[in-house]
Amino acid sequence: MKKYQNNLAGILLLVAGITTSATAQQAKKFITVSGKIKFPPPAEQQQKFPFRVQKQVGDDCITIDTIHLKPDGSYSIKIDATRPQFYILNEFEEDRLTIWAGKDNLKIDFRGMDTAAIRIKNPPYVFIEGSEENNLINEVNFINHRNYQNTIAIGQLQYKASLAKDTMLERLLGEHMSFLFDDMSKRIKLLVRMNQHTPVLMYALDYLSPLRNKELILAEVDRLSKEYPWLVEAREKKKDMAAAEAIAKKTGIGATAMNFTQNNTDGKPVKLSDYRGKYVLLDFWASWCGPCRAENPNVLENYEKYHAKGLEILAVSLDDKKDAWLKAIKDDGLEWAHVSDLKGWKNAVAKEYNIRAVPSNFLIDKEGKIVAVDLRGEELTRKLEDIFGK
Repeated sequence: MKKYQNNLAGILLLVAGITTSATAQQAKKFITVSGKIKFPPPAEQQQKFPFRVQKQVGDDCITIDTIHLKPDGSYSIKIDATRPQFYILNEFEEDRLTIWAGKDNLKIDFRGMDTAAIRIKNPPYVFIEGSEENNLINEVNFINHRNYQNTIAIGQLQYKASLAKDTMLERLLGEHMSFLFDDMSKRIKLLVRMNQHTPVLMYALDYLSPLRNKELILAEVDRLSKEYPWLVEAREKKKDMAAAEAIAKKTGIGATAMNFTQNNTDGKPVKLSDYRGKYVLLDFWASWCGPCRAENPNVLENYEKYHAKGLEILAVSLDDKKDAWLKAIKDDGLEWAHVSDLKGWKNAVAKEYNIRAVPSNFLIDKEGKIVAVDLRGEELTRKLEDIFGK
Protein backbone atom coordinates (compact mmCIF):
# COMPACT_ATOMS: atom_id res chain seq x y z
CA MET A 1 0.00 0.00 0.00
CA LYS A 2 2.77 2.38 0.89
CA LYS A 3 4.50 1.64 -2.42
CA TYR A 4 1.24 2.41 -4.28
CA GLN A 5 0.87 5.70 -2.39
CA ASN A 6 4.44 6.65 -3.28
CA ASN A 7 3.82 5.84 -6.93
CA LEU A 8 0.58 7.84 -6.89
CA ALA A 9 2.33 10.77 -5.28
CA GLY A 10 5.02 10.61 -7.95
CA ILE A 11 2.42 10.54 -10.72
CA LEU A 12 0.59 13.54 -9.18
CA LEU A 13 3.85 15.50 -8.93
CA LEU A 14 4.68 14.65 -12.54
CA VAL A 15 1.24 15.74 -13.72
CA ALA A 16 1.52 18.92 -11.65
CA GLY A 17 4.90 19.61 -13.21
CA ILE A 18 3.58 19.09 -16.71
CA THR A 19 0.57 21.31 -16.00
CA THR A 20 2.75 24.06 -14.52
CA SER A 21 5.12 23.84 -17.46
CA ALA A 22 2.25 23.98 -19.95
CA THR A 23 0.74 26.97 -18.16
CA ALA A 24 4.07 28.76 -18.22
CA GLN A 25 4.42 28.09 -21.94
CA GLN A 26 0.90 29.36 -22.59
CA ALA A 27 1.60 32.49 -20.56
CA LYS A 28 4.64 33.27 -22.70
CA LYS A 29 3.45 35.03 -25.84
CA PHE A 30 5.37 36.02 -28.94
CA ILE A 31 4.47 37.94 -32.06
CA THR A 32 6.25 37.61 -35.39
CA VAL A 33 7.65 40.68 -37.13
CA SER A 34 8.56 40.08 -40.75
CA GLY A 35 9.22 42.05 -43.90
CA LYS A 36 11.82 42.93 -46.48
CA ILE A 37 14.67 45.43 -46.92
CA LYS A 38 14.49 46.94 -50.41
CA PHE A 39 18.13 48.08 -50.52
CA PRO A 40 20.12 46.01 -48.00
CA PRO A 41 23.40 47.66 -46.94
CA PRO A 42 26.66 45.88 -47.74
CA ALA A 43 27.75 43.00 -45.51
CA GLU A 44 30.41 45.17 -43.84
CA GLN A 45 27.81 47.68 -42.64
CA GLN A 46 25.45 44.92 -41.56
CA GLN A 47 28.22 43.46 -39.43
CA LYS A 48 29.27 46.82 -37.99
CA PHE A 49 25.72 48.10 -37.42
CA PRO A 50 23.41 45.06 -37.08
CA PHE A 51 19.65 45.06 -37.55
CA ARG A 52 18.60 45.10 -33.89
CA VAL A 53 15.51 44.83 -31.73
CA GLN A 54 15.93 47.32 -28.89
CA LYS A 55 14.20 48.62 -25.77
CA GLN A 56 14.39 52.18 -24.50
CA VAL A 57 15.46 52.07 -20.87
CA GLY A 58 15.93 55.57 -19.52
CA ASP A 59 18.39 57.27 -21.86
CA ASP A 60 19.77 53.98 -23.14
CA CYS A 61 18.68 51.72 -25.99
CA ILE A 62 19.22 48.14 -24.84
CA THR A 63 19.61 45.51 -27.56
CA ILE A 64 17.20 42.60 -27.06
CA ASP A 65 17.91 40.58 -30.20
CA THR A 66 19.59 40.75 -33.62
CA ILE A 67 17.77 40.23 -36.92
CA HIS A 68 19.55 38.43 -39.76
CA LEU A 69 18.49 38.98 -43.36
CA LYS A 70 17.84 36.16 -45.80
CA PRO A 71 19.60 36.28 -49.22
CA ASP A 72 16.56 37.98 -50.79
CA GLY A 73 16.56 40.75 -48.14
CA SER A 74 13.60 39.39 -46.21
CA TYR A 75 13.58 38.85 -42.46
CA SER A 76 11.43 37.34 -39.72
CA ILE A 77 11.81 37.39 -35.94
CA LYS A 78 9.76 36.49 -32.89
CA ILE A 79 9.43 39.18 -30.22
CA ASP A 80 8.28 38.65 -26.64
CA ALA A 81 4.80 40.14 -26.20
CA THR A 82 3.94 38.45 -22.89
CA ARG A 83 3.47 41.98 -21.60
CA PRO A 84 2.39 44.29 -24.43
CA GLN A 85 5.12 46.90 -24.82
CA PHE A 86 7.10 49.15 -27.14
CA TYR A 87 10.19 48.01 -29.01
CA ILE A 88 12.51 49.81 -31.43
CA LEU A 89 13.61 48.26 -34.71
CA ASN A 90 17.04 49.75 -35.45
CA GLU A 91 17.55 48.89 -39.11
CA PHE A 92 21.33 49.00 -39.64
CA GLU A 93 21.41 52.60 -38.27
CA GLU A 94 19.52 53.62 -41.44
CA ASP A 95 16.05 53.81 -39.87
CA ARG A 96 14.64 53.48 -36.36
CA LEU A 97 11.01 52.51 -35.93
CA THR A 98 9.06 52.17 -32.69
CA ILE A 99 6.48 49.36 -32.71
CA TRP A 100 3.89 48.11 -30.24
CA ALA A 101 4.14 44.38 -29.57
CA GLY A 102 0.61 43.47 -28.60
CA LYS A 103 -1.89 41.04 -30.09
CA ASP A 104 -0.95 40.81 -33.75
CA ASN A 105 1.92 39.80 -35.99
CA LEU A 106 3.44 42.69 -37.94
CA LYS A 107 4.72 43.17 -41.46
CA ILE A 108 7.21 46.00 -41.97
CA ASP A 109 9.19 46.75 -45.11
CA PHE A 110 12.16 49.12 -44.92
CA ARG A 111 13.90 51.04 -47.65
CA GLY A 112 17.38 50.17 -46.41
CA MET A 113 20.28 52.16 -47.83
CA ASP A 114 19.53 55.83 -48.37
CA THR A 115 20.43 56.54 -51.98
CA ALA A 116 19.56 60.25 -51.87
CA ALA A 117 22.31 62.73 -52.73
CA ILE A 118 21.58 64.64 -49.52
CA ARG A 119 20.25 62.28 -46.88
CA ILE A 120 18.58 64.85 -44.63
CA LYS A 121 16.15 65.66 -47.46
CA ASN A 122 14.94 62.12 -47.90
CA PRO A 123 13.85 60.51 -44.61
CA PRO A 124 11.59 57.52 -45.22
CA TYR A 125 8.09 56.93 -43.99
CA VAL A 126 7.77 53.33 -42.78
CA PHE A 127 4.30 51.80 -42.48
CA ILE A 128 3.45 49.09 -39.93
CA GLU A 129 0.99 46.53 -41.34
CA GLY A 130 -1.19 43.93 -39.66
CA SER A 131 -2.14 45.64 -36.42
CA GLU A 132 -4.86 48.14 -35.55
CA GLU A 133 -2.97 48.85 -32.32
CA ASN A 134 -0.05 50.21 -34.36
CA ASN A 135 -2.22 52.50 -36.50
CA LEU A 136 -1.79 55.28 -33.95
CA ILE A 137 1.99 55.01 -34.39
CA ASN A 138 1.45 55.11 -38.17
CA GLU A 139 -0.61 58.29 -37.87
CA VAL A 140 1.82 60.06 -35.54
CA ASN A 141 4.76 59.09 -37.73
CA PHE A 142 3.03 60.36 -40.87
CA ILE A 143 2.27 63.73 -39.26
CA ASN A 144 5.88 63.99 -38.11
CA HIS A 145 7.16 62.89 -41.53
CA ARG A 146 5.13 65.52 -43.40
CA ASN A 147 6.13 68.22 -40.91
CA TYR A 148 9.79 67.28 -41.43
CA GLN A 149 9.48 67.42 -45.22
CA ASN A 150 7.70 70.77 -45.13
CA THR A 151 10.28 72.18 -42.73
CA ILE A 152 13.09 71.20 -45.09
CA ALA A 153 11.27 72.78 -48.06
CA ILE A 154 10.73 76.05 -46.17
CA GLY A 155 14.34 76.04 -44.99
CA GLN A 156 15.50 75.84 -48.61
CA LEU A 157 13.26 78.79 -49.54
CA GLN A 158 14.55 80.77 -46.53
CA TYR A 159 18.11 80.19 -47.69
CA LYS A 160 17.28 81.45 -51.18
CA ALA A 161 15.47 84.46 -49.70
CA SER A 162 18.48 85.27 -47.52
CA LEU A 163 20.78 85.14 -50.56
CA ALA A 164 18.39 87.49 -52.37
CA LYS A 165 18.23 89.77 -49.28
CA ASP A 166 14.45 89.43 -49.32
CA THR A 167 13.82 90.08 -45.64
CA MET A 168 10.03 90.19 -45.97
CA LEU A 169 9.92 86.73 -47.56
CA GLU A 170 12.31 85.43 -44.91
CA ARG A 171 10.00 86.74 -42.19
CA LEU A 172 6.90 85.23 -43.77
CA LEU A 173 8.63 81.87 -44.21
CA GLY A 174 9.76 82.01 -40.59
CA GLU A 175 6.19 82.61 -39.49
CA HIS A 176 5.03 79.68 -41.60
CA MET A 177 7.72 77.51 -40.01
CA SER A 178 6.34 78.39 -36.58
CA PHE A 179 2.84 77.62 -37.84
CA LEU A 180 3.97 74.13 -38.91
CA PHE A 181 5.26 73.30 -35.44
CA ASP A 182 2.04 74.59 -33.82
CA ASP A 183 -0.04 72.72 -36.39
CA MET A 184 1.75 69.45 -35.66
CA SER A 185 1.11 69.88 -31.95
CA LYS A 186 -2.62 70.45 -32.59
CA ARG A 187 -2.82 67.36 -34.80
CA ILE A 188 -1.17 65.22 -32.13
CA LYS A 189 -3.61 66.58 -29.53
CA LEU A 190 -6.50 65.56 -31.77
CA LEU A 191 -5.09 62.04 -32.02
CA VAL A 192 -4.84 61.96 -28.21
CA ARG A 193 -8.54 62.79 -27.95
CA MET A 194 -9.43 60.19 -30.59
CA ASN A 195 -7.42 57.35 -29.02
CA GLN A 196 -8.25 57.50 -25.33
CA HIS A 197 -8.43 53.78 -24.59
CA THR A 198 -5.19 52.32 -25.82
CA PRO A 199 -1.81 52.09 -24.07
CA VAL A 200 -0.21 52.99 -27.43
CA LEU A 201 -1.33 56.54 -26.63
CA MET A 202 1.96 56.86 -24.74
CA TYR A 203 3.70 57.12 -28.13
CA ALA A 204 1.63 60.14 -29.17
CA LEU A 205 2.20 61.87 -25.81
CA ASP A 206 5.96 61.74 -26.44
CA TYR A 207 5.44 64.14 -29.38
CA LEU A 208 3.97 66.87 -27.16
CA SER A 209 6.12 69.39 -25.32
CA PRO A 210 6.17 68.35 -21.63
CA LEU A 211 6.48 71.98 -20.58
CA ARG A 212 3.74 73.47 -22.76
CA ASN A 213 1.37 70.51 -22.33
CA LYS A 214 2.18 69.43 -18.80
CA GLU A 215 -1.42 69.24 -17.51
CA LEU A 216 -2.70 67.36 -20.56
CA ILE A 217 0.12 64.80 -20.50
CA LEU A 218 -0.10 64.15 -16.75
CA ALA A 219 -3.89 63.74 -16.92
CA GLU A 220 -3.56 61.19 -19.73
CA VAL A 221 -0.70 59.35 -18.00
CA ASP A 222 -2.67 59.10 -14.74
CA ARG A 223 -5.72 57.80 -16.59
CA LEU A 224 -3.69 55.24 -18.52
CA SER A 225 -1.96 54.08 -15.32
CA LYS A 226 -5.36 53.31 -13.75
CA GLU A 227 -6.72 51.66 -16.90
CA TYR A 228 -3.53 49.64 -17.51
CA PRO A 229 -1.75 49.07 -14.16
CA TRP A 230 0.96 47.06 -15.93
CA LEU A 231 1.90 49.97 -18.22
CA VAL A 232 5.47 50.63 -17.10
CA GLU A 233 5.87 53.36 -19.74
CA ALA A 234 3.25 55.52 -17.98
CA ARG A 235 5.10 55.43 -14.66
CA GLU A 236 8.40 56.19 -16.40
CA LYS A 237 6.80 59.15 -18.20
CA LYS A 238 5.84 60.76 -14.89
CA LYS A 239 9.38 60.34 -13.58
CA ASP A 240 10.82 61.83 -16.78
CA MET A 241 8.48 64.82 -16.59
CA ALA A 242 9.37 65.47 -12.96
CA ALA A 243 13.06 65.39 -13.85
CA ALA A 244 12.46 67.64 -16.87
CA GLU A 245 10.60 70.15 -14.72
CA ALA A 246 13.50 70.28 -12.26
CA ILE A 247 15.94 70.93 -15.11
CA ALA A 248 13.57 73.51 -16.66
CA LYS A 249 13.93 75.62 -13.53
CA LYS A 250 17.69 75.64 -14.15
CA THR A 251 17.36 76.45 -17.85
CA GLY A 252 14.45 78.87 -17.88
CA ILE A 253 14.60 82.59 -18.66
CA GLY A 254 16.38 84.40 -15.83
CA ALA A 255 18.36 81.35 -14.69
CA THR A 256 22.15 81.31 -14.79
CA ALA A 257 23.23 79.00 -17.59
CA MET A 258 24.92 75.88 -16.25
CA ASN A 259 28.61 75.85 -17.06
CA PHE A 260 30.13 72.89 -18.88
CA THR A 261 33.29 71.79 -20.67
CA GLN A 262 33.37 69.80 -23.90
CA ASN A 263 35.94 69.24 -26.61
CA ASN A 264 35.93 71.14 -29.90
CA THR A 265 36.64 69.74 -33.37
CA ASP A 266 40.38 69.70 -32.58
CA GLY A 267 39.87 67.81 -29.34
CA LYS A 268 40.58 70.87 -27.17
CA PRO A 269 38.29 71.65 -24.18
CA VAL A 270 35.94 74.63 -24.43
CA LYS A 271 34.02 76.06 -21.47
CA LEU A 272 30.76 77.98 -21.63
CA SER A 273 32.19 80.29 -18.96
CA ASP A 274 34.88 81.31 -21.48
CA TYR A 275 32.18 83.47 -23.09
CA ARG A 276 31.30 85.44 -19.97
CA GLY A 277 31.10 89.14 -20.82
CA LYS A 278 29.53 88.52 -24.25
CA TYR A 279 26.17 87.44 -25.53
CA VAL A 280 26.32 83.79 -26.59
CA LEU A 281 23.81 81.65 -28.44
CA LEU A 282 24.11 78.11 -27.07
CA ASP A 283 22.91 76.10 -30.05
CA PHE A 284 22.06 72.37 -29.93
CA TRP A 285 21.98 70.73 -33.36
CA ALA A 286 23.19 67.72 -35.39
CA SER A 287 24.36 67.04 -38.93
CA TRP A 288 21.52 64.53 -39.44
CA CYS A 289 18.83 66.98 -38.28
CA GLY A 290 16.98 68.41 -41.30
CA PRO A 291 15.34 71.35 -39.45
CA CYS A 292 18.74 72.21 -37.92
CA ARG A 293 20.39 72.35 -41.33
CA ALA A 294 17.48 74.37 -42.68
CA GLU A 295 17.89 76.91 -39.86
CA ASN A 296 21.69 77.18 -40.19
CA PRO A 297 21.64 79.84 -42.97
CA ASN A 298 19.51 82.09 -40.75
CA VAL A 299 21.84 81.58 -37.78
CA LEU A 300 24.86 82.26 -40.00
CA GLU A 301 23.35 85.48 -41.36
CA ASN A 302 22.68 86.76 -37.84
CA TYR A 303 26.16 85.75 -36.71
CA GLU A 304 27.78 87.69 -39.57
CA LYS A 305 25.61 90.69 -38.77
CA TYR A 306 26.12 90.80 -35.00
CA HIS A 307 29.42 89.04 -34.28
CA ALA A 308 31.37 92.29 -34.45
CA LYS A 309 28.90 93.79 -31.94
CA GLY A 310 29.52 91.04 -29.39
CA LEU A 311 27.51 87.98 -30.40
CA GLU A 312 29.16 84.58 -30.03
CA ILE A 313 27.77 81.15 -30.84
CA LEU A 314 28.72 77.90 -29.16
CA ALA A 315 27.24 74.91 -30.96
CA VAL A 316 26.78 71.55 -29.22
CA SER A 317 26.35 68.69 -31.67
CA LEU A 318 24.34 65.56 -30.96
CA ASP A 319 26.28 63.69 -33.63
CA ASP A 320 27.94 60.35 -33.00
CA LYS A 321 30.04 60.28 -36.17
CA LYS A 322 32.86 62.82 -36.36
CA ASP A 323 33.17 62.78 -40.15
CA ALA A 324 29.49 63.67 -40.62
CA TRP A 325 29.74 66.39 -37.97
CA LEU A 326 32.82 68.02 -39.56
CA LYS A 327 31.36 67.78 -43.07
CA ALA A 328 28.14 69.53 -42.02
CA ILE A 329 30.12 72.35 -40.38
CA LYS A 330 32.11 72.83 -43.57
CA ASP A 331 29.19 72.44 -45.98
CA ASP A 332 27.02 74.93 -44.08
CA GLY A 333 29.89 77.41 -43.57
CA LEU A 334 29.45 77.56 -39.79
CA GLU A 335 32.20 79.85 -38.56
CA TRP A 336 31.70 79.66 -34.80
CA ALA A 337 32.93 77.26 -32.10
CA HIS A 338 31.65 73.67 -32.14
CA VAL A 339 31.85 71.05 -29.41
CA SER A 340 30.64 67.46 -29.00
CA ASP A 341 31.41 64.27 -27.13
CA LEU A 342 30.09 62.33 -30.15
CA LYS A 343 27.61 60.36 -28.05
CA GLY A 344 24.49 61.30 -29.98
CA TRP A 345 21.44 61.76 -27.76
CA LYS A 346 23.59 60.78 -24.78
CA ASN A 347 25.62 63.97 -25.16
CA ALA A 348 26.44 65.01 -21.59
CA VAL A 349 25.58 68.70 -22.12
CA ALA A 350 22.35 67.87 -23.94
CA LYS A 351 21.31 65.63 -21.04
CA GLU A 352 22.22 68.33 -18.51
CA TYR A 353 20.04 70.83 -20.40
CA ASN A 354 17.32 68.20 -21.00
CA ILE A 355 17.42 68.57 -24.78
CA ARG A 356 14.65 66.34 -26.19
CA ALA A 357 14.56 67.78 -29.72
CA VAL A 358 16.85 69.67 -32.05
CA PRO A 359 17.27 72.41 -33.03
CA SER A 360 17.14 73.96 -29.55
CA ASN A 361 18.97 77.03 -28.29
CA PHE A 362 19.49 79.36 -25.35
CA LEU A 363 20.46 83.02 -25.68
CA ILE A 364 22.72 83.95 -22.75
CA ASP A 365 23.63 87.53 -21.75
CA LYS A 366 26.96 88.98 -20.61
CA GLU A 367 26.31 87.98 -16.99
CA GLY A 368 25.58 84.38 -17.92
CA LYS A 369 21.78 84.67 -17.55
CA ILE A 370 19.41 83.00 -20.00
CA VAL A 371 17.35 85.70 -21.72
CA ALA A 372 15.55 83.67 -24.42
CA VAL A 373 14.93 80.07 -25.41
CA ASP A 374 14.40 78.35 -28.77
CA LEU A 375 14.69 81.36 -31.07
CA ARG A 376 14.29 80.52 -34.76
CA GLY A 377 13.94 82.40 -38.02
CA GLU A 378 12.77 85.98 -37.78
CA GLU A 379 12.23 85.58 -34.04
CA LEU A 380 16.00 85.20 -33.56
CA THR A 381 16.69 88.25 -35.74
CA ARG A 382 14.19 90.43 -33.88
CA LYS A 383 15.63 89.47 -30.48
CA LEU A 384 19.18 90.26 -31.61
CA GLU A 385 17.99 93.58 -33.10
CA ASP A 386 16.53 94.46 -29.69
CA ILE A 387 19.91 93.79 -28.10
CA PHE A 388 22.38 95.09 -30.69
CA GLY A 389 20.26 97.38 -32.87
CA LYS A 390 19.63 97.04 -36.60
